[in-house]
Amino acid sequence: MYLIFRILLALHITGIVMMAGTTMIDYLTFKTFWQFADAGDNRVFGLIPLMARYGTFIKTGAVTIILTGIALFVLYKGAIWAQPWFKVKIVLVIALILNGLLIGNRQGHKLRETVMAHATDFLQHTVSIRESMSRFYPIQLTLFFLIILISMIRIKSMSV
Repeated sequence: MYLIFRILLALHITGIVMMAGTTMIDYLTFKTFWQFADAGDNRVFGLIPLMARYGTFIKTGAVTIILTGIALFVLYKGAIWAQPWFKVKIVLVIALILNGLLIGNRQGHKLRETVMAHATDFLQHTVSIRESMSRFYPIQLTLFFLIILISMIRIKSMSV
């Protein structure tokens, strides 16, 4: 039972790292995109296909987290739900997912579509998207940090 717990926990953490790491790389690519755009550098268009690929890693990490989270929940026979830290973690995870789907995913698609549709003058068409995404990434990364912090503090004291 202990070995199964450790394997599930390792996979769960791997999913979190995959999602958080991809979000960080996406953020850095976003910042580079705007540096190129502001300078009038055409390399900006080369970043669009790259940015479109990050979603696959985010989804893979999310599926890993959800499946291993359910397995860990079952392994604990639901007793973990009584822990206040777990409820806080679930609220943060829901906020992370909603922020990712409603803001990040939508605005990312909108940015890519707008840049391709208005290649010569996309800057004036993307001001609100840029502002929205500039708020999205710090919020998303903060949520990841809090989830990891809460998990590491509390998981250490638990045993199967």
